[in-house]
Amino acid sequence: MPRTVVRSVRRARSRSLVHAVWALALALITTLPITTAPATAATPHASTATVVHVLASAVAAGADGSDARPYPTIAAALAAAPAGATVEVGAGTYREGGLRIERPVVLEAAAGARPVITGADRVTAWSRSDDGTWTSDEDMVRFCDVCTINADPAKEGMAAHPEQLWVDGKPLRQVATRAEVTDGTFYVDDPDPVTRSTAKDGTAVFSPKPHTGTRYVLGTDPSGHDVEIAQRARALTVAADDVTLRGLTIERFSPLQVWSYQDPETGGLTGAVMVSVSGARARIEDMVLSESAAGTALGLSGSDDSVVTGSTFRDNGADGLGVNGGDGDVIEGNSFEGNNTAGFLTVGCGAYCTIADMKATHATGLVYRGNVVDHTGAGRDASDPTQAAQDAMPGVWFDEGMIGSSVLTSYFLNVPVPVLIEVSSRNVVASNVIDGAATGIRVSGSDRTRVEVNTVVHALTSLEVREDSRHNGCNALASDGSCASVETWSAEHGLTWDTTGTRILDNLLAYPQRARDSSDPWRYTPMVRVLGAANDDGSGSHWANEMIERMDGDVYLREPGTRRPADTDVLWKAGPGKGDSVNATDLDELRGSAAVTVAHLEAHGTDLRAERSHDEVFADLPSDPTDLAGADLRLAESSPAAEAGPALDSDVASLLGLTEAEASAPARGAVLNVAWGDGKAPMTTSYSASAAAHGDADGHESWPVIAGATAAGAVIVLITALLVVRRRRARARR
Repeated sequence: MPRTVVRSVRRARSRSLVHAVWALALALITTLPITTAPATAATPHASTATVVHVLASAVAAGADGSDARPYPTIAAALAAAPAGATVEVGAGTYREGGLRIERPVVLEAAAGARPVITGADRVTAWSRSDDGTWTSDEDMVRFCDVCTINADPAKEGMAAHPEQLWVDGKPLRQVATRAEVTDGTFYVDDPDPVTRSTAKDGTAVFSPKPHTGTRYVLGTDPSGHDVEIAQRARALTVAADDVTLRGLTIERFSPLQVWSYQDPETGGLTGAVMVSVSGARARIEDMVLSESAAGTALGLSGSDDSVVTGSTFRDNGADGLGVNGGDGDVIEGNSFEGNNTAGFLTVGCGAYCTIADMKATHATGLVYRGNVVDHTGAGRDASDPTQAAQDAMPGVWFDEGMIGSSVLTSYFLNVPVPVLIEVSSRNVVASNVIDGAATGIRVSGSDRTRVEVNTVVHALTSLEVREDSRHNGCNALASDGSCASVETWSAEHGLTWDTTGTRILDNLLAYPQRARDSSDPWRYTPMVRVLGAANDDGSGSHWANEMIERMDGDVYLREPGTRRPADTDVLWKAGPGKGDSVNATDLDELRGSAAVTVAHLEAHGTDLRAERSHDEVFADLPSDPTDLAGADLRLAESSPAAEAGPALDSDVASLLGLTEAEASAPARGAVLNVAWGDGKAPMTTSYSASAAAHGDADGHESWPVIAGATAAGAVIVLITALLVVRRRRARARR
């Protein structure tokens, strides 16, 4: 499906500039010394001395992996490749799965090729039934339809069913009964489905059934058409350090949402990722990962110092990318679009909410930088109150113990909740551009979060800081008040899950969605909501004055008007009572409120009022807020938001690669962003456990240690940004 491409990007980069960038790259690479920081990771061990060739059209007889006698399958090539080899995959479609890499190798596309690894098989034998449907003649793989994270799979509807079918490349919609089958739909007839029960400790227990035994019922005449059905769950497992994956498309696998189902033939390879990487220093580059069913398309687990760059995650049934554990990973220059096609719940699902374009947990020093998350293809406005009540999918979600990590210079279009920082510690959200959202940035149950120089436009709520009622890594309490569900990582790392020490500086919050929730007209009056709560365990509570350490220099740009209830800048809840709070219509009211005890709150903040149709703040802002393709959210030359704000925190400035002069008097809003092809290389970070243990000179736990950015790094970031832009522009033309 074509995606909207932001016109500001198209206008900002001409062909001559692209040529100039490549010339600059060549000059820098050939004349300047290149150094690398540990977090940039993954120097492949591949050697040109050993190249193992694969070609889909080759024959197995006599194959030895040479250029003259390539292997016909990737599995055969991986089995033959020694450590340090490059497995070069030629053009074609490879219908194989369960691949495993246990040695440091490079698995990459041959020059000029774009090979596809698919979990789907062509199915050609069909029988017509009297009811006008067609049934597959052979038994197909049985997938588990109750293997969801949600304890009640029925609540997830058809999202719980990981089966997939395509006719001429177009996915058909699965229905629950044969009676519902019509043109464009299919049903899976399973006479002996996997069942689910609950053990005494609350864990799910699944009853394994034979690997095959299902038939597919199709409502579209398959005659003369190419019908494919997903028949594999896992594409690839990377269990070795120093592995590179480059230039491949991996698609159409059907992993389950859970890890625990054991298939009689494939064992645990049924879930919960299409591609699993557990080795350190992996490099995932220029990949396309799409149409993974219920499981995450790419999962990194404990993969220290790994890099995912220049890759596309699109049209996956659930999450695009997942990170669990690991130190110093870099997620940079990727695009995410059209994920959660299965429609898993993102609202009202409590502990079962797991869906995001990217979700990361239990990791340190992760850098998420220069990525594009585009939900414009959804065909609905994420900021509409009715839509917001149904969809709260995050673009990037740091959860359960993310420490010393950052979300930088990324671009989010029409994403329900672009950035969510939850029950984590010491993270940075800086210089991101958000256009269209339900809640632009949300911080919940997290200490010492820094939210600086972001631009948020057309959101129901631009920024929300809230307390989480959970405490000290306890997800649930027993009836006697003890912790019944300990989140071990957070508990071991001393995370309180309390929102404290939040710093909010120099953000540009503009033109919020003006629609109201008919059931609660006050709900969306404020641009910023600072909320509080008491801990479930009775240990205490945190409200606005305890949660915010500093809040200054932000711009609140709203359209003028006399609506009732009135639009407001900030809802500041200083306690549980109604009289403890202020819903300030402007910054003067906020500063003068008795509910505010934080010193110098928004002392340098700015109120701006202007009609969007006469905007003078941004370079190019369409009157229609849903015209995201027409927006250029850089500041106009004489923008009132260009006035210098308070100095950025030094850690944030270093992460963005700003000079001391640039950081001392920044303009409001994003200063660098992938949408603009900025060439300044943000710094990389590597969390220092020893520094955190000893604390800094002021007695606080240390922030991420800054590793140097190099001239070569600047070139890589710029080229990556331009390649993303050019790819999106080409897609838009189609």
